[in-house]
Amino acid sequence: MGWGDLGAFGEPSKETPNLDQMAAEGMLFLDFYTASPLCSPSRAALLTGRLPVRNGFYTTNGHARNAYTPQDIVGGIPDSELLLPELLKKAGYTNKIIGKWHLGHQPQFHPLRHGFDEWFGSPNCHFGPYNNQERPNIPVYRDWEMVGRYYEDFKIDLKTGEANLTQLYLQEALDFISKQQASQQPFFLYWAIDATHAPVYASKQFLGTSQRGLYGDAVREIDDSVGKILRHLQQLGISENTFVFFTSDNGAALISAPKQGGSNGPFLCGKQTTFEGGMREPAIAWWPGHIPAGGVSHQLGSVMDLFSTSLSLAGLQPPSDRQIDGIDLLPVILQGKLIDRPIFYYRGNELMAVRAGLYKAHYWTWSNSWEEHGK
Repeated sequence: MGWGDLGAFGEPSKETPNLDQMAAEGMLFLDFYTASPLCSPSRAALLTGRLPVRNGFYTTNGHARNAYTPQDIVGGIPDSELLLPELLKKAGYTNKIIGKWHLGHQPQFHPLRHGFDEWFGSPNCHFGPYNNQERPNIPVYRDWEMVGRYYEDFKIDLKTGEANLTQLYLQEALDFISKQQASQQPFFLYWAIDATHAPVYASKQFLGTSQRGLYGDAVREIDDSVGKILRHLQQLGISENTFVFFTSDNGAALISAPKQGGSNGPFLCGKQTTFEGGMREPAIAWWPGHIPAGGVSHQLGSVMDLFSTSLSLAGLQPPSDRQIDGIDLLPVILQGKLIDRPIFYYRGNELMAVRAGLYKAHYWTWSNSWEEHGK
């Protein structure tokens, strides 16, 4: 999802009323970044609080243009990394991931081996269909059990874009929150839906409802789902005890199938690039009774900050035996402070750019591939 996909960030069709309301009731971050313009490294950075070049979750070169088949990937998040849910367990939290894991699909990388107590979703994106024995369709898990596969048990119609996955993920979230409220146990919910990732999908009730084509339909459904989750927290009487943060793992893809590309607002380029369109993300913090309504921050923020901020909320300290790149945003969110820090733009293991304050320096603009340079 891109910086310009939400009405609160200037999208002219104003088709995200729930996320816009979330922003009006909370704090909008205008200068918030992912740690990589690609899915997996940014998710690893969020859960470890560390740059991909530190946690080992990166490609081996700066361009990495070649596509990949998920079943061929053998790596995953190293056991040496401490993930956020592992640490939150120390404070008595129950942790659930819903949706896309994307940090390794081999058994040793399973999210329940890395701090999560529950999982409903897939180890990778909904690529496919493959329909062959060598490369079967991507599996869907409930905890340790595989409960089906994309395109077989969990249908995705590539012609129409119809799929019911976001509704399934929404219900999982509502049920988990209800269960935790009933047990009076603190919880961490990582709701990692992937409807705006090509091939884009939306459920039947949202198809054809947006001015922006299929991608807009998917955004509308995500918006509706976020609204239902926030209202559920309010109805259960736990919204003032629940910190919610909405963001994305990379900028919107601009070169995609017809009507499947998003908007990065006024910023250059998109996913897979370290220009602003590839790494600056929509970001909203919501915590009724704590965050003053209508806040707007120009703090340079990062998905890695969610690691340190979540630990702070739980009364925990980040591990001291490793470099943590994420900072605690609570002074920014609750007191309106600004913290001086740089933003590093990596593509693979190459440092492409650095932002400090109002200035950004590009060291390599990735105008040519390694193959072209070698000719």
